[in-house]
Amino acid sequence: MAANKLHHAYLFEGPAGVGKRTTAQALAMALLCADDAQGCGQCRNCRRVHTGNHPDFRALAPLEGKSVISIEQIRDAERWFVLPPHESARKLLLIAPADAMTEPAANALLKTLEEPRRGHYIILSTAMSQGLLPTVRSRCQRIRFGVLANDTVVDLLQQGGLDAAEARWLAELAGGSMVKAAQYRDADLAPRLAFVSAILDGATRRTPETALMAIESLRGDREGVQAGLELLIQLLAEWLWQRAAGDTDAAKQPLTQRLDAPLQRMATSGTVRAVAQYIAAAHHAMTAIKRNNMNPQLAVEAMLMAMRGRSTDARWVRTGAR
Repeated sequence: MAANKLHHAYLFEGPAGVGKRTTAQALAMALLCADDAQGCGQCRNCRRVHTGNHPDFRALAPLEGKSVISIEQIRDAERWFVLPPHESARKLLLIAPADAMTEPAANALLKTLEEPRRGHYIILSTAMSQGLLPTVRSRCQRIRFGVLANDTVVDLLQQGGLDAAEARWLAELAGGSMVKAAQYRDADLAPRLAFVSAILDGATRRTPETALMAIESLRGDREGVQAGLELLIQLLAEWLWQRAAGDTDAAKQPLTQRLDAPLQRMATSGTVRAVAQYIAAAHHAMTAIKRNNMNPQLAVEAMLMAMRGRSTDARWVRTGAR
């Protein structure tokens, strides 16, 4: 920005709750601030950016009660975006979460991404960049955001009144995301953990009965299914991190100490290839639900079929299934 060489389109990608939207908002303040080239955060322009009321800054998200960004929303935003700035020399459009765009909506955005206007900037923010069309990703400059250190999350949670043990558990569970840590603190985790355990149990045993019952119990609960899938992905990814770090006793980690048998079996018997395939299947289900508006029950059933269809050299040790 100091060299006046900002790219016209950025893709901010990384885990949820690590500062992508905050950074995008800070860039908007810096572009539109009346007093400071770095964004003072105090002037009228900066305050309007913060509240979403600046005429040259727009943040696009799914409408209330919806899980996707529609093609109508994108076309409306494009009609606003192609007009000259109202008050300043710059204009910025933020789309978050960008993976919520339907495929027609993402295709409708391509022309704007391909034909940039001077002083007009677009930021796509997502925790699931694989949910974006490759043609969209290729037209953006990608900025990768890492997770927060666990100690940072623990300190912030303790400042909020949690004791050290509970803060450490939530930090491990949140995987470096302060937003997730806050959500887990306020939510009843028991149903989510039960869903994760049932899916793993159904995926690794001879019959998927347990998983199918869990899926049926969440019929129509789109948010519950998404929350369960997010937790499943986080736990599986944490398992991979522990294995990559050479931890041979993953079952004793804080993340798995409070989970029941299916996840304990994974900690001791899973293979890297199988767990990676599970994560890929869960990501496909999340994308189908969020971007393609697929029925959650059908998406999770398809995920379970993909999990159970692994190759013979990626089998799990099925406790009690022989």
